[in-house]
Amino acid sequence: MFTLDQWVRDGRIRAYKGVGRDSFFKSAEVEALYKSLHPEAALAKAIAEDELDSASAKGQPVQLTVRKKQDPQMRVYLRLQADAKWYDTSETDILTWFRQLAPDGYERNKKNADHTIKKLQYLVSLIEEAQKKVDA
Repeated sequence: MFTLDQWVRDGRIRAYKGVGRDSFFKSAEVEALYKSLHPEAALAKAIAEDELDSASAKGQPVQLTVRKKQDPQMRVYLRLQADAKWYDTSETDILTWFRQLAPDGYERNKKNADHTIKKLQYLVSLIEEAQKKVDA
């Protein structure tokens, strides 16, 4: 579990000098950190469901409960919102995560990353194609 001091060291939030040895934090920055740690309920649920789907060793979705499938627009929107968190993830964060990763997780995580890259490349190609049509 991370402490506030660790988050300051990691650059996730800034501590401002107070009186003596005390520090204080801006409420807007605390709220932003909170939101990054606790995404909206729908987004958190979609991420959890997506991670369950990705956790299957054979690539088949793991169905722990019967759940209503989201419509495609919402599913893609939620996935993009979750993936936007990569902007806040530094290479140091990734390296720290990787160093704690057990070797038996290498192949599964590599497959997940490769799959994600392919989906995002497809999305980018659709956007580029649409932009060409608009510009023409």
